[in-house]
Amino acid sequence: MSLDFHRRDRKALDLSGKVIVVVGGGQQSGPGMGNGRAICILAARHGAEVIAVDRNLPAADETVEMITAEGGSAYAIEADVSREADCQRIFDTTMNTRGRVDGMVYSVAINPPFDRESNAMTVENFDHGINVNMLGCYHCNLFASQCMEKNGEDTNGSIVNISSIASVTHQLGLNIGIMPYALGKCGLNYITELTAAQYAPAGVRVNTLMLGPIDSVIGNQDSQKLFGYTPGEVEDAYHDVVKLKMGRGSVWESAYAAVYLLADESRFMTGQQIRLDGGATLMR
Repeated sequence: MSLDFHRRDRKALDLSGKVIVVVGGGQQSGPGMGNGRAICILAARHGAEVIAVDRNLPAADETVEMITAEGGSAYAIEADVSREADCQRIFDTTMNTRGRVDGMVYSVAINPPFDRESNAMTVENFDHGINVNMLGCYHCNLFASQCMEKNGEDTNGSIVNISSIASVTHQLGLNIGIMPYALGKCGLNYITELTAAQYAPAGVRVNTLMLGPIDSVIGNQDSQKLFGYTPGEVEDAYHDVVKLKMGRGSVWESAYAAVYLLADESRFMTGQQIRLDGGATLMR
């Protein structure tokens, strides 16, 4: 770890030599980009060797191709985070092939089908949502931390869990007031604090990046699918909750925040919930 923060010629947010696992490194099909893919690309641009993990292997492969086309280094792993064995395999494979894990980003979320009037859903859909949004986060945090504590350095690694303002506010119509999405993100926030406390003696840092109205593929598509919004109505709904009148945030802003949390510059930060929401939660 480089602590030469005072040097004028220091390269900021340098991830060179670091192996970064991004769980959710592919994305849904459709126009635009997802947070996970943007984080993969930006981490690679800052020198990281990126492991793009996704249930949809072709989507992860596409992320890898985008990175390698720019001269970066990346590999894809197929995994379903609702299964503990798949979560374990992500990190076993990374350790066996790359030899270490320096960073992990959990950028996975689903909104199961539900009834708009009652906010009800089948038990199967509820369970699957919790398994992906929360239980997968727990397993990936655990297995990533166990890898990182083997690095044998003062700061052995950094975990970034992507959460949502859905965990702290309630407003139907913006993917927010939906169980088990919101419940899963509440659990993710606590998993961050629990893991941060447990692995602090090993030098592992764990932080939550809590996103608000981000112009992402899943945010746009789920708003249209779940609430029957047109693309224009989605834009209007998101703009209504942003206090900073500069439009929605972009996935690249999410990615830069994640890269900061992965980099040495954030070495003194752990167990925190950082809101990137345009001020949407200023007044709750």
